[in-house]
Amino acid sequence: MGVDRRAVIGLIAGGAVGTMFTPAIWKTTGSIALWSQNWGWIPRIPKGERKYAYTTSKLCPSGSGLKVLTVDGLPLTAAGNPAHPLSQGGVSALGLSECYLLYSPARVKKPLLKTGAQFKEISWDEALGLLADKLKAAGGKAAAISGDQNGTANEVISALLAKLGCADKFFLMPSEGQAAGRAWQLMGGHGLIGYDLANADTVLALGADLFESSGATMLNARSYSAQRSSLDKPAAKLVYVGSQRTTTAYASSKWVPCLPGREAAVALGLAALLIKGGASSDAPDFADFKAFVSAGYTPDKVEALTGIKAEVLEKLAKKLTEAKKPLVVAGSEFGQGAPGAAYMAALAVNILLKRINVPGGVYATPEFPKVVDGALSRTQMASADLVKYLSSVAAGKTPAPELLITYDANPAFGLPQAPAMAKALAGAGFKAAFASFMDETAAQADLVLPASLPMERYDDVVSPYGAPFAVYSLVKPLLKKPVHDTKAACDVILAAAAKAGLALGADSFEKLLKTKVAAVAKSGGFIAGKDASPSAALAGKDVAAFSGDPWKALMEGAAYVVASPVKQDGLTLGTKTLAAALKADGAKAEDGALALTCAYKTRSGSPAVGIPAQDLTAVRDTELAGTKTVATLNAATAKMFKLEAGESIKLTGPAGEISALVALSETVMTGVVAVPMGFGHTAFDDFSKNKGQNVLAVMTATEEPATGVNSWSGSKVKIAKI
Repeated sequence: MGVDRRAVIGLIAGGAVGTMFTPAIWKTTGSIALWSQNWGWIPRIPKGERKYAYTTSKLCPSGSGLKVLTVDGLPLTAAGNPAHPLSQGGVSALGLSECYLLYSPARVKKPLLKTGAQFKEISWDEALGLLADKLKAAGGKAAAISGDQNGTANEVISALLAKLGCADKFFLMPSEGQAAGRAWQLMGGHGLIGYDLANADTVLALGADLFESSGATMLNARSYSAQRSSLDKPAAKLVYVGSQRTTTAYASSKWVPCLPGREAAVALGLAALLIKGGASSDAPDFADFKAFVSAGYTPDKVEALTGIKAEVLEKLAKKLTEAKKPLVVAGSEFGQGAPGAAYMAALAVNILLKRINVPGGVYATPEFPKVVDGALSRTQMASADLVKYLSSVAAGKTPAPELLITYDANPAFGLPQAPAMAKALAGAGFKAAFASFMDETAAQADLVLPASLPMERYDDVVSPYGAPFAVYSLVKPLLKKPVHDTKAACDVILAAAAKAGLALGADSFEKLLKTKVAAVAKSGGFIAGKDASPSAALAGKDVAAFSGDPWKALMEGAAYVVASPVKQDGLTLGTKTLAAALKADGAKAEDGALALTCAYKTRSGSPAVGIPAQDLTAVRDTELAGTKTVATLNAATAKMFKLEAGESIKLTGPAGEISALVALSETVMTGVVAVPMGFGHTAFDDFSKNKGQNVLAVMTATEEPATGVNSWSGSKVKIAKI
């Protein structure tokens, strides 16, 4: 079955991107329901009152608001909350899975302590006492890794490390938000980065899969679909530049093939053409920037670097010049690993186009106040590089921590050079994993503390990366008690800290969140709703400030929004940093090496969740053939290596190797091999493990000069027939 652009935009309008998008769409809703209802671990639907409850998804990376149908208090199905500004009725596959995941057979049901090669169940009192003892013993030789990219939980954990004297050892799992934030800081920018697709008339996505893995994906999809309500006379145009047809590429008006990891060269080539056409900036380094791009990024040179024809680049520059509200967004095709220079170069183009803090442009959004003494700010968190730290540990240059705490994170699976990263993690003295599922990292741990899932706990979502406004939402328990003997991780951390003499100022996370909400409510914002649209506020319309009980409003599923951007002073084009970062641009690739690219789909789950069981029906045979990973090449690339569809191959990188079956498709550019992400688990349950191989094992992280950002987009691999 073919899917044309109109069909894709229809899926976006329905909020189904990431859930239903596939050239081989789900069979029928009825067959899926029948198939899923046969699982013995799914409880029978009880009799009782049916009503809707409202919360926010912590599993969906874009923080979608959820409208959950409950029966007698039991969450049954989840859908997007139409009133929530980040979802507007849409929801990703991960958000949809939250009800089912409560009963996943991979869940950790009780605290576990490793004795020898096996785990034994222990009581919560024993687990709490052991964790407190390990905190006291570790002192400043502890480290923590969080898979939560934005929540107040990170304040709790980073403040705990600050009490121990090692706040610099708090790390987030890699994301685009960290790399973009670092780039913005290096240019003298303040605040968090967001993109106003709702008010833009021309969007150029450089690698960023805006509707699947990059930024506030559901908001992006809903904003774009609203602009495309008239397909014959759309209010916005989208051009996608990348090495493969991603979800965003399918929905775009034009796909421009470009080698992965070369997005910075495209942006700088556009900058050179814009300046040639008269664009300028009052940035202090404009003269140097002009000389840099005019000499190094002519259309011919950009073509050699990226594969984009000179005339195509010139047409892209013309589109941006002719647009009234253009917007350029850089990123990775799989939501992580893009070089810092790509974000800097794209931001520089937006500066030249006068698109900073204006409707339809790039917005710098404020951070909400911290409420835990000693906690790191979001900006500070973004500067700590987990891949760099673990690489140093693996190389013996940095001592392994005596205590390693992981929270909603699976670094043993979800990092580039996965085997080396797993080895570095294994070297930690004592490993305590707060995990909802028995993932690869939990399987390595000495102590596994079963964490309640979002529908069983209090939590929050704070301004996901890419949102053009600051936004705060609450997560609340929808069940009267957890399905298993689990606890909210932050409640355990607060209790263990107090027991270790490191009290953090609160005895429950719920109370701490009430303090957070009170602080947020003083930020001069409003509650988003029908008559208080964030996109309308960004466009200059007046919105009434909020008055009322903020905790009550947020507990009912509302979102608090601040649509006032952070003013910028001293913003530069980042010339010196870009010149140093791209000094080796154009270096000859190793003979016989192919550029490796990936596509991340939320229906493939996440490192910390695995593959949701009900989403296996949506996995295409061009991603997974039985239990084997499928690698996609176009006909020209296959001919270069004398490969045919269905043949077995081995992909080898400096850090490892994987095997795959060949598929042929013109959805991938010449010189590139595309491998899906999310497969290759060795843990979780039968729905996740032993299905394909982990492509991150062959990705190579390289520290970018000047920016210090580790990048693995555009990793090179060798290919051989097995």
